[in-house]
Amino acid sequence: MRIEAVRLENIRSHTSTQVDFREGFNCLIGGLGAGKTSILMAIDFALFGEPLVGRSYAYLLREGADRGRVTLWITHGGSRYVITRGLRRVGNRIVQDTGVLKLFKDGKVIAEKKASSVAEQLAQELGLDCELFREIMWVRQEKLKEVLDMSSRERQKKLDQLLGLEDFERAWLALRDYERDYKKEAEFYAKDPDVLARERLEAEHEALVEELAKLAAKEGELKEELAKAREELEEARSRLSELEKARMKVEELRARRVELEAAIREAERAVQRLSSEIEQRRSVLERLEGELKALVAEEMDCRQALVLSGLEAGASIEEVEKRLEELEERLRELRDEQVRAESDIKSARASLEVILTQSTCPTCRRFISEAERQELSAKLRKEIVKRRHDLEAAREEAEKLEELRSKLSEAAERLRMIRTRKEGLEARLEDERALLARAEKELDEARMRAEMLKAELESLEGEPAGPTEEELRAARTEVEEAQRRVLELERELAELQANRKVVRGRLEECERRLKLAEEKLARMEKARKAVELVKLLRSAYRAVQPHLRTEVVRQAKLLVQRVLDEISGPEEAGMMVEIGQDYTPVVKVAGRERSIAHLSGGERTLLALAYRIGMGHLITRYRTGQPLDLLLLDEPTESLGREDLSIDRLADAIARLKMEQVIAVSHNEAFAERANHVIRVEKADNVSRVLVERP
Repeated sequence: MRIEAVRLENIRSHTSTQVDFREGFNCLIGGLGAGKTSILMAIDFALFGEPLVGRSYAYLLREGADRGRVTLWITHGGSRYVITRGLRRVGNRIVQDTGVLKLFKDGKVIAEKKASSVAEQLAQELGLDCELFREIMWVRQEKLKEVLDMSSRERQKKLDQLLGLEDFERAWLALRDYERDYKKEAEFYAKDPDVLARERLEAEHEALVEELAKLAAKEGELKEELAKAREELEEARSRLSELEKARMKVEELRARRVELEAAIREAERAVQRLSSEIEQRRSVLERLEGELKALVAEEMDCRQALVLSGLEAGASIEEVEKRLEELEERLRELRDEQVRAESDIKSARASLEVILTQSTCPTCRRFISEAERQELSAKLRKEIVKRRHDLEAAREEAEKLEELRSKLSEAAERLRMIRTRKEGLEARLEDERALLARAEKELDEARMRAEMLKAELESLEGEPAGPTEEELRAARTEVEEAQRRVLELERELAELQANRKVVRGRLEECERRLKLAEEKLARMEKARKAVELVKLLRSAYRAVQPHLRTEVVRQAKLLVQRVLDEISGPEEAGMMVEIGQDYTPVVKVAGRERSIAHLSGGERTLLALAYRIGMGHLITRYRTGQPLDLLLLDEPTESLGREDLSIDRLADAIARLKMEQVIAVSHNEAFAERANHVIRVEKADNVSRVLVERP
């Protein structure tokens, strides 16, 4: 696993910081309080979202900020993962902001919003958990030599816990309680009353089964007898029902005869009434048809006047009214012509008088000659004659048209009256014909109904007589006796079934206690077997732990020695490491054993680094099946000095580590000189920023 980059937003002293890492040895360099360790804390928060032990989220969120976020980019197994986690302030508390919680794989979201699902997916994809990261991969400040400085007992307990060997001890102790509990359970069931009374319960069960069988046989006999009695009861009821039906049928026939006779009388009265009504309606129809013929003749006379006015005989009222309007218009025109003619005559006479008396032109009033006077006089006399002729013609035409208009108007008025009366007569004729047809239909139906009723009445005359009262009483008595017998048998059967139910209840209780006794016996036997099994398991757990620890110690010696050989320079060449059963390292130099307390500061640092990495490889392989390929070191140079070159030797050792990625935090410039990738962290005005010095 390799960390590509991490981005901090409002995390401790970082407002907006992105740090890019490379393969190999990465060093975050800067002064005390610059914000270097905050970057490692942000990586831890992004991976697991859990605060460090004994802390709340207040150590992460920047003071005064309401929200913070960390984004982490990781490559593992050929895939690229991105994790985003956030914090937000809620009142006086700081909690995770699940709204921004997401886990991406190769650009696709594979978990989000739920911390449990993200943790589960991370463990599945990276094989990583919080304990492994904080105890093995992340070596916090002044913790490099912690394992070496522990007592043998503490070291063994700590490493057994990380390796999982402590589980065998816990299992051995836990199984002791199981052994005790199973033993008590077996002893408890051995004294149980149901187990002790098992033989007595079996004898009681056998007696109850026999008694229940006798009751079942007796019940079968009673059921057969009851079934026979019920059949006899049904037969008696059937006979009684047939007699009652026959009696009821006779009564129904009598009632039907009465109904038919009454219906026949009603039908005959209806025939008489309808016959009279039909005669009356036929008489009304004849009278109405006569009135309609008279109206038609009167209408023909009126239409002769239409022909005289130039219209067709079949012209409609609308056409007549249109013709009247035309005559009125012509009369108005003729009156206007008469007025104009009289005016023209009057004007011509006045002009003629002016010419004859004054010898002047009536128009321009100039003097005219005798010849002109005679010419104009003759002309005016002709015009007066012509206008008189036109006036007489207009008067004659107006008189004729007035006479025609009067006749045509009278004819139109009569036609309108005739049409109204004719429409009323026709509508009434249609209604009367419909009423006559309905009355004739009702008459036919009434006659048919009367005939059918008479035929049905004749068919009832030959019906047989019903049963006598004595036959009905005998049938009812037979039914009552059969019912009494059925009730007696049902009561006897109910008592037998109740008794059988009681016996069955006792049998079920006995069977329940027997089953309970069997179950308790089985539990007792199971508890005894469990005691033996737990003893075997405890012996196995106690025996396997030393063998496993021996194998772990053997592998640990090889891994620690290999790492020590990798990181040792010429000065520490030939340093050999032995590891005891309590995981205590023993150093040999040139074949001579040396106590850890007598090693120099540089030797102790190299040994501590090799020991942590070697044991880390072993624990990581045991826990995840993968090698340790990522190491985070927080101020590993604490208590080391530049004068004895211990800082330089530690930096050289880390640089020689055959690991995919090492991220170290230090304030020591000499230590940073050996790194492949140097990132400087500075802080100003309580805001941290990063600067890549050596990519």
